[in-house]
Order: sequence, then structure tokens, then C-alpha cells
Amino acid sequence: MAQVALELEPALGVLLAESGRDAAGYMIEPLGTGGNNRVFTVLSGGERLVAKWYFHDPADPRDRLGAEYALLEHAWRIGLRCVPRPLACSPHTHLALYEYVEGAKLDLAAVDAACVAEAARFFAALNAPASRAAAGGIGAASEACFSAGEHLRMVDGRIARLAAIPAAADIDREARRFADALGVRWRSLRADILAAGDEPESPLDASARCLSPSDFGFHNALRRPDGTLCFLDFEYAGWDDPAKAVGDFFAHPGVPVPRAHFDAFLRIAIAPFGAAMAARARLLEPVFRIKWCCIVLNEFLPDAVRRRRFADPGAGAEPRKRAQLAKARALFDSLSC
Repeated sequence: MAQVALELEPALGVLLAESGRDAAGYMIEPLGTGGNNRVFTVLSGGERLVAKWYFHDPADPRDRLGAEYALLEHAWRIGLRCVPRPLACSPHTHLALYEYVEGAKLDLAAVDAACVAEAARFFAALNAPASRAAAGGIGAASEACFSAGEHLRMVDGRIARLAAIPAAADIDREARRFADALGVRWRSLRADILAAGDEPESPLDASARCLSPSDFGFHNALRRPDGTLCFLDFEYAGWDDPAKAVGDFFAHPGVPVPRAHFDAFLRIAIAPFGAAMAARARLLEPVFRIKWCCIVLNEFLPDAVRRRRFADPGAGAEPRKRAQLAKARALFDSLSC
């Protein structure tokens, strides 16, 4: 930890000063590990803050800091307070400073109709016409897709990449067999969607695109002491297809949202876009369950190793692989629900 503090010290001092905090007498300690980044609490002048050090690698050029900071700045400008306040950032050092949010993590037992409605209202407020009109400077979301064909090809690519899972250990061979079954199911589902949809290559009009939090769900939320929710982690955020935002919300395996809430969420969240978008979201929803099966299996691919080692250098590989394979199987089983 001492070495990490030394690496962050110059840039963190600058950010504290830029945000009007004490840049001389602060303390820093780990807040926990994320999938891609390192997060720290910073105590400065009696105030607790959060510093986030973003993963970067030549093989992964996504600007995680830029995407998250831009969306949070926009949300605060339009009056949303259900997200952390951005305080300062340093793109050069991949470091940002945020408000510390006091709150408790949610588990599946805590996800009820009120939580789902609160999340849907946040999404709808972010996508009110005035908000979208003021967000022209925000870029496309990570892996944004604006036609049904793009969604299908995105999953095609993820399915193909699973062929690179090594077969050195028993757990890897289990994952390979599951990936083969996933590919069979995907090819059947893909054909059904093409048969049901019209003009798969027709792109969404700009007016039908949404500001997507991306990676949006209760795995990235805290319940504040006053009972309200605060939504976190927008490093993949940007303009995207509303159907994808809805599908990802229900397919993410972190804190699964029961499918029973789908219609209620859709009525609120998609209100700014109309009935045609709701129909699109229903048609494409299974695509995102398959996609998330693939994402969960990324743990078995060689390029995931660098990110995991950066975010949590002490983590063991096999227990995490077994947990991820169990999540992928649960998602796969949910396709028949």
C-alpha cells in the first residue's frame, strides 16, 4: 500500500488542491477492489472523499475516466443527485476525485418494486429531452450499437472469442464445453430475431438514442442512510441504444433483477422514447443475456488476467473462475424463463 500511495501522491495532491481541499495533510487507504480499477478513500481536512485510479492498457484504449467523469458532470448540471459528485480529475494520470457516498450495498433480497422504479426514474430523468439536448459533448458508450445487426455482430464476436479459452485445467475445459453449448443456443436465437425484426441494419435515429449509464444495475448502487439509492460506476457510459440499456439492466449477473419487474421498469424508463422502443427492447432482450454469458466468461480469456492483477493483485484465479462459470450457467438457464 505504501508504494501505491507514493505513486498516487503527486497527482492526488493536485486534485485535492483543485477541488479546494487540503493537499498537504491527507490520508489514503484502499476502499476495496473493483473489476478493472483501484478505489481509495481519502481523508482531507476531516472530509472523506473517493479517489479512483483507472485501469489503462495499450490493448484496451477505452477512456474509462473520461466516460465516467463526463456523465457525472452532466448529471449534476441537470440537477440529479442520485450519483456521486465529481470533484476533479487528471486524465494524464488516470486518476479522479469524487464525493464519498455513505451507504450500504444491496443484495438480491433488497431488490423490490420500489428499487426498480427508482432506477427507472433515474434513467428516464437522464434521458428527458432537455437532458439529451444538453449532452452533445458526451461520446458513445463502450460497445455502443445503434442497429439490431450491430447488436448481433457484437455477440457474434464475443462468441468467437470464447474459442480462445485455454484447456489446460479442468475448470477451463468445463468453460470450453459450456461455451460450445452457448454458441449453439446463440445461433438459434439469432435466426429467430432476424426472422422477427425488420431492417436489422437500419440505424436508430439520433432522437431515439439514449444516454446510457452502462453497467447499470443494483450491483453498482448504494442505499443511503435516508433510504434513497445512489448509482455508481459509469466508466462505460455514453450514447447507446435504449434497448441495450434495458437488456443490460436485467441481464447483469451482479445483483440480478427479477424478470417480474421488466414491464414496470420498461414503462418508466422508456417513456421518453415511446411504444416502438419498448417493443424493440422486448425483442432484443435475450441478446443481452447471451452477451452477458460471454462477458462473464471473459474471466477465462488471457487478456482478462492483466486487468484482474491490476485491480486485485492478491486474488486467486480458480475460485473466481468457478464463480463466474456458475453465473454464466444461471444466466443461460434464465433464457428459458
